[in-house]
Amino acid sequence: MLLLSGFALGVMAVLSLVIYRDYGHLNVAKAFVAILFAGACFLVEPLLDGLWADLAADLYTMVPALFWVLCQLAFSHRPRVFSFLGAVGLYTFIAPMLSRHLVDTTTPLLGNLFWTWPSYCEYLMIVSGLWTVISNWSDDLVESRRQLRGVVLIGVGISVLLVVIPANTHIVGRWLPYLSINIITLVCAYFLLHTHQGVLFGLVKTEEQPNTVEPEETPELDEDTQKLNALMTSGFYRTEHLTLKELAAELELPEYRTRNLINQTLGYRNFNDYINQLRIREASERLIKEPECPVLNISLDVGYRTLSSFNRAFKDIMKMSPSEYRQQKNPENG
Repeated sequence: MLLLSGFALGVMAVLSLVIYRDYGHLNVAKAFVAILFAGACFLVEPLLDGLWADLAADLYTMVPALFWVLCQLAFSHRPRVFSFLGAVGLYTFIAPMLSRHLVDTTTPLLGNLFWTWPSYCEYLMIVSGLWTVISNWSDDLVESRRQLRGVVLIGVGISVLLVVIPANTHIVGRWLPYLSINIITLVCAYFLLHTHQGVLFGLVKTEEQPNTVEPEETPELDEDTQKLNALMTSGFYRTEHLTLKELAAELELPEYRTRNLINQTLGYRNFNDYINQLRIREASERLIKEPECPVLNISLDVGYRTLSSFNRAFKDIMKMSPSEYRQQKNPENG
């Protein structure tokens, strides 16, 4: 067991240093390092006594919540860390921490409140994190990033489960989580140090902005680009709940070719970003040309089902609300 612990701690130390050196400015990288640190606390906790052992347990109890944060930052189109699930994540480690140091949990009610329920919530955080990975998978237009981040993040999720289940149930000994931690740290180290550096944290080669990519021209690519432009010019982007699969079917192209087409010719890395840009471009023009038209009507016309989703997308792109944009462009109509 000591051999497994020592090996895993060594790999974690190298990973943390490399990630902090190269990607320390990214929040997703900070979350990844935090998971590594919490995992290290799990490995060393049996070697400690008294207060130090309790502090290590406090820290490794944060792993499910940190995994959820990592999935939000790495895969969610709009990360929502400060949310109901974020509060649940805090509960999963704050409640056990209080019970270790301050609260007497000998009564059934307090035992459930500070131990049993947080344990169940840990599973909720892990499943929610994995769902974030899966549900946002198809929107990622960078094929290598989809594959690598999917494999590694799901691997981390399984590893987290193999740590949490034995810790909560004591069904098996500590050898299973120790082994899983060794395997997943090796996998992460391989991908980070030898292949596609930066892909796990959302960096792909250079940081081009949309419309700055210059793909290699081929007759096939040129034909596909013309089909895409013609379809979008006709207003197909106004389709409610438009998915990449529906667009590929309309273009009569495989999904992977449609994904590469948007990424390589237009520079977009997320399908929703591409569609929102087209919708907001039309909406911004109509807000100026049709000053009497209600904002709600425009939002529905360009493909949004609710005004709130339109306002959110508009503000993300234009850095102001639709009403503020209209007032700025047409002050005489304010």
